[in-house]
Amino acid sequence: MYFIVIIYTLEKDVLVIELHVSFTKIREIEKPEVKSTVPPVVEDFIILSFGHSILEFETTLYQKFVQLTDGLIVTCREFKEHLKNMEERNIIVATEFLGKKCWAITSKNGIKNEGSW
Repeated sequence: MYFIVIIYTLEKDVLVIELHVSFTKIREIEKPEVKSTVPPVVEDFIILSFGHSILEFETTLYQKFVQLTDGLIVTCREFKEHLKNMEERNIIVATEFLGKKCWAITSKNGIKNEGSW
């Protein structure tokens, strides 16, 4: 049984609203799992393309990826789709720096910060 009680009172020219909610059934909403559309080999090369960088411009990341794969044909559009899928799965995060799109590798505590300094 569900019911909601709303009480309005006026105290010193301030409207106070009290909301009382009673319920008998609790149900957790499950977060849908995002499926990977990125082949494991491509995903590994994308992560390797970051190197020791914390933040990488999208165009630079694509150029590094092309150099690392040496013959693996992935168009720029496919590469961007792979990045978006990896972002949905919280592997990387998109941001903007100096007006350009950038990507960073995430960790459990936020953006990965393993600089050499």
